[in-house]
Amino acid sequence: MIEFIQPYIGITLKLVTGMIGILAFLRITGKAQMAQLTPLDTVSAFVIGALVGGVLYNPDMSMWHILFALAVWTCFNMLVRFAMRSARLRHIIKGESVFLVKNGVINFKNFKRNSLEMEQFRLLLRQKGIFSMFEVEDVLFEANGAVTVLPTGKTADSFLLVNNGEFVSSGLKQSGRSQAWALRVIKKNGFNSPGELFCMEWTPGKGIYFVTYDGHVKRGVVEVGADTIEPDNAQV
Repeated sequence: MIEFIQPYIGITLKLVTGMIGILAFLRITGKAQMAQLTPLDTVSAFVIGALVGGVLYNPDMSMWHILFALAVWTCFNMLVRFAMRSARLRHIIKGESVFLVKNGVINFKNFKRNSLEMEQFRLLLRQKGIFSMFEVEDVLFEANGAVTVLPTGKTADSFLLVNNGEFVSSGLKQSGRSQAWALRVIKKNGFNSPGELFCMEWTPGKGIYFVTYDGHVKRGVVEVGADTIEPDNAQV
């Protein structure tokens, strides 16, 4: 009788161990993985599924093999996330948001780069309740494959200019501002460099939102410099 139920006991222990290990993995790597799937998260899901499934139905492997495999994968995953502090590596690993439509005009290069067909794009729009291209002004294709739609007549609310101490090139490009401009704003608000900031967000008409690595929040105002005033508006 014991010999008959022993394999089932082993499968149960492995399954429970695998579930506990996956929950621990999610706790360590962060809840953001449950909120959205990036390419890295998709790979993690495949690898974890293969690890647990392979060990579960292999009688030669015990629950300790599951724990060891999950520990190795968790360490590697954390190492990759640490490497993503570099803007270049983050762009390669995670990708970035790109405009599929800008000012009502389709960016065909970004369509081809993301292997996106028009019918797929229309499906994504319909999921947002939009059934005509005349109803959209800007459309962002996010790193997780979702789209963010800006209806006609509205403008983008904010732009992320600094993330983890480094300038965000895509945010600067979308906002139409240069890195030199952002650095001047940083210094005018009492900071020396973007390396002191966890993030910096610019909301046109409202100002700048700074967050330091200490968790302190500061709201700054963008001052208009003489070099940004149009000659036609300058008073003699």
